[in-house]
Amino acid sequence: DWVIVDTRSNDAFNGWALDGVKRGGHIKGAVDFSANWLNVEVDQKNKKLSDTLKSKGITSDKKVVLYDANGKDAQSVAEYLKGEGFKNLYKYDVKEWAANQDLAMENYPNYEMLVPSSWVNDLTTTKNNGKPYKIFEVSWGDEAKDYKIGHIPGAVHINTDEVEEGPVWNRLKDKELEKFALKNGITTDTTVVLYGSDSMPAFRVAVILKYMGVKDVRVVNGGFTAWKNSNFDVETKVNAKESVSAFGAVVPANPDYIIDLPEAKEILANKSTSTLVDIRSWDEYIGKISGYDYIKPKGRPAGAVWGHAGSDSSNLEDFRNIDHTMRNGSDVLAMWEKDGINPDNKLSFYCGTGWRAAEVLFYADVLGLKNISLYDGGWNEWSMDSSNPVEKGVPNKK
Repeated sequence: DWVIVDTRSNDAFNGWALDGVKRGGHIKGAVDFSANWLNVEVDQKNKKLSDTLKSKGITSDKKVVLYDANGKDAQSVAEYLKGEGFKNLYKYDVKEWAANQDLAMENYPNYEMLVPSSWVNDLTTTKNNGKPYKIFEVSWGDEAKDYKIGHIPGAVHINTDEVEEGPVWNRLKDKELEKFALKNGITTDTTVVLYGSDSMPAFRVAVILKYMGVKDVRVVNGGFTAWKNSNFDVETKVNAKESVSAFGAVVPANPDYIIDLPEAKEILANKSTSTLVDIRSWDEYIGKISGYDYIKPKGRPAGAVWGHAGSDSSNLEDFRNIDHTMRNGSDVLAMWEKDGINPDNKLSFYCGTGWRAAEVLFYADVLGLKNISLYDGGWNEWSMDSSNPVEKGVPNKK
């Protein structure tokens, strides 16, 4: 009859101790419905918010406890719910709960990989306490249109062509990746913060850097929009890359984080303990479309399991909230369980060319899943060789 709702930012829900709370994370068993989502301008906003409420079991027949730590978020959500016909609403200050060590709170094991904009702002203020750090805006193209319009102060542009090349769009060879790191001033001990107007390219570079051996790779949760919504300073000047002479480790220092075609075939050959997870739209998975104008074949590697994605090859609605922050991990795991994906298995994620799957791999890492990887070549590489077995249509459920 009751549902407990965390109305704070997604970052606080994930694990960050914000707004003066003693412990980060959320009350065990709580669902999330952030007040931030009410301010997002998107198509069919009301329907999306309504669908979100239903998916989380927040219905008008229940008693709904809305909690926050600033006295504002719960009130905003309460006003919205009243307009939707909710009557039994209660507000609670989570600082009281967080101060009592006997009361259970949950956070994601690696929540610090996904950072709030306030953390980045503090980083630029404290200069990371003298430790090396770099902030990069990541997008495709040398012109860096979004970067020149405005970026986080001190940020340098990374063009995704610096880490991958066609026609397969796999990562560059290890020696070339090391040169990329040196040119951008990245060592194995550099704290690297990545973001973009669209976060997907940032996750692509983040996964490659972790594969290379950078120990501390962060991505801004919600991307540049989150930074702007926090009203932090924005600059337009182009910051030059500053190089270093040594990476500090043999590349790749984390080789199992990205796999190639032979390893993908091994995963498909050991289905009882391993799963090749398809992070593409349903129409791509069943072979109705390829999803790309430069990829002609349609279908999936035989034996791959659909892991959800979004409406097309440029979107990941199934893994993002309405404000493009990471979706609740419990929602993701429940979605996978329904489709027969065991998080305890060896999981390798793939999509068309690696971008969508890289983002989902990063989220899986945030959730603390073990033995996970990106199959870099994805459908683009798999479909280039007609001898690789392919399936189409809706798979048979056994």
